[in-house]
Amino acid sequence: MASIFLRIVVSCLATAIAAGTASAHDIWLTTTGAAKARRVIINYGHPHDRPPTVADKVLDLVAISHGRQTSLLEGLAPGRAGGAPIVESRPFVDDGHALLAVRYDNGYWVKIADNVYRNVTRRLAPDAADSLWSVKFAKAFTGSGAPFDKVLGHEIELVPLSDPAAVKPGETLRVRVLFRGKPLVNGEVERGDGKTKIAEKDIPKFRTNEDGIATIPIVKTGPHLIVIDHRVKPSLTPELAASDLYNATLWFSVRRAPSEFK
Repeated sequence: MASIFLRIVVSCLATAIAAGTASAHDIWLTTTGAAKARRVIINYGHPHDRPPTVADKVLDLVAISHGRQTSLLEGLAPGRAGGAPIVESRPFVDDGHALLAVRYDNGYWVKIADNVYRNVTRRLAPDAADSLWSVKFAKAFTGSGAPFDKVLGHEIELVPLSDPAAVKPGETLRVRVLFRGKPLVNGEVERGDGKTKIAEKDIPKFRTNEDGIATIPIVKTGPHLIVIDHRVKPSLTPELAASDLYNATLWFSVRRAPSEFK
């Protein structure tokens, strides 16, 4: 067990060095398996950069449907999906209308040289060029009719103003960004799919307005991943980090209209 944990830590650090910073990675949720034995997959990283997800960093994982909340925290296990190291939940019965949500503490990071980061606090590196605490939140929907507008109280949260799983290509999805319960003005929201590698300059980005709302064009069917990062200085724990980085994602799938199947 100790050797497995060591390999995971070494892999995370090696990826952090290569990528520049592990703090900027996303957590996002997808699913696998039949409805009667659905599993939640907790993904970490980017499509082109997939360090292992660490189960011990997951504070909670829940499925919410018809006003009932089920914890999926017990039984988290490492696995692989699409060749990437992930963590997946135990099976649960999915009625096709569930909201899934997770909170993930990515810990403290310091920059000690160009493109060299370590997963420690600045107590051990008081002369670090940069330091931060990184926390991540993710939501996903298993189908239309899920409680898409439910506010969970995450420190940063993406709240759709209409059902994401019911939107069609050519339409727009309006999403409100809340930070500590209040609209986040001028936040930069990104649109991807969690699978396709996109150069930073080509990632579609949309600004939130004075009500914290970003209007996102939906241009195709298939999986969609909406992402927001928000960095705050000073950190709430200034003795450990200079700033706090908050990240939230929202995953859903846009289905083809019935006429498209003909």
